[in-house]
Amino acid sequence: AAGALAWPRCRDHMPLTALPVDLLARIALALPSALDAARLHATSRLFSEPVPPSAPGGEPAPSVIEQALRRRAMDRRVALPTALPEGETWARQLCFEQMVCEASPPAVIVAGSRHSLFICRRGRLLSCGSERVEDEPEESEADGAEPDEGSEAYPGLLGHGAGVVMLTTLTLLPSSLLAVTTVAAGSGHSAAITTDGTVWSWGHGTSGKLGHGDEANQYRPKPIAGFAGGRVCKIAAGDHHCLAIDSNHEVWSWGHGGDGALGHGDKLRQLCPKRVERFSGQRVCAIAAGSWNSYAITASGSLFTWGLADGGCLGHGDLVDVYSPKQVEAFASRRVCAVAGGALHSLAATTDGAAWSWGYGASFALGHGDDAHQMKPKQIAALAGERVVAVAAGTYHSLARTAGGEAWSWGGGDYGVLGHGDEANRPLPRRIEALCGVRALAAGASHTFALTGDDDAWSWGRGDGGALGHGDRYHRSRPKQLCAKGEQLCLECTERVCRGTSYFLHCSRP
Repeated sequence: AAGALAWPRCRDHMPLTALPVDLLARIALALPSALDAARLHATSRLFSEPVPPSAPGGEPAPSVIEQALRRRAMDRRVALPTALPEGETWARQLCFEQMVCEASPPAVIVAGSRHSLFICRRGRLLSCGSERVEDEPEESEADGAEPDEGSEAYPGLLGHGAGVVMLTTLTLLPSSLLAVTTVAAGSGHSAAITTDGTVWSWGHGTSGKLGHGDEANQYRPKPIAGFAGGRVCKIAAGDHHCLAIDSNHEVWSWGHGGDGALGHGDKLRQLCPKRVERFSGQRVCAIAAGSWNSYAITASGSLFTWGLADGGCLGHGDLVDVYSPKQVEAFASRRVCAVAGGALHSLAATTDGAAWSWGYGASFALGHGDDAHQMKPKQIAALAGERVVAVAAGTYHSLARTAGGEAWSWGGGDYGVLGHGDEANRPLPRRIEALCGVRALAAGASHTFALTGDDDAWSWGRGDGGALGHGDRYHRSRPKQLCAKGEQLCLECTERVCRGTSYFLHCSRP
């Protein structure tokens, strides 16, 4: 057609086999996920076979995929394994460990029982919610009424200092806590890790769950000095305990030990972090905390659980509490890449994309179509056609994220926590229609967060304590965006003081 652009035709075509190895590695490095790298490794000899030596008699170099995965791990500051599990190759092991990292990336938004935490793009921490135990009103956004304030329960929960007991908008913490990389929220306490590997904690100090050697409350973030100089890279928080992984991939725990959740073989509380000796000599890749129990995934893809066993939530086929990490035998022939714990139920995803659940089945939290308890992991049949890569669990609700960026939810629907526009329970997983391109999910006790696209944040569920961050105290049954598309959480804002204790978040055009 007249005026149409005429694209030049290439006379010469260069096959992939003619490209230098470094360029091929860059191509593999640009793949969106470890799953894509695994697929390429399984289908292309050019990328999966060792690179021939450059000189006669020399040693072959690692495969293109292995080189790309090693470079990706170094770019993300992930320590590479020094040894392989029996029967594994380097390429397959690196693919698996990066699948685990992608299933549980550094948490930039988390939800506790009645508060929420968010890391902005500049590494500053924000919080919202309430220290008080709220009454349980029926108000929603449409009712135009707000609940009573209730009574103070968890002092210091928000991290803004004494006297700040409720914030309905995500608000910058007025502290020296900078360069935050990941964060965790328990029911009455919080913890964060900074770029230098230091762990900070604050909130309700009962049972020593803050890790400072005492049970004192902390109204502002305080660094934990109990890791023997080691750098911490991952952290998880239960109702009254914490877990951490250091740069040597060893597991630490502290706080309430009455149900065995600390994994030290006893019921003792720990006021300071203590290494979990059961994992000595093993490489632990991921951790998670339920309300009263704990989870860990090792480099071999094995899942270990310990703590309170009510409802069968440990997955060992019985109701016996476990005081030292014990492998879940149901996954002996599979590799687990993601795990999450609710109040008394558990979720997992395996490398084949299957989703699993077990434990207390009340409110349909397991997603099997009924409310029966499951003593051992059972695959969620309703998600069999989806490739699940990550899971999240609240008190009675459950969530899954697929490789295609979809979010699914099921279980108890109180306060609209499932995101489907109502408060109905869902016995089977249902896709949340309002969301697409989901990159992360976070489940609190009765509220939920999602990150989509360019870190756009959404929240829904119980809002009477301000934990949804929308500037009010309404429940919401559908996801509502915290920051409009094209805007970012901006720190070069006019400093506004709330009784001399906190700064307020502003959204501004970049």
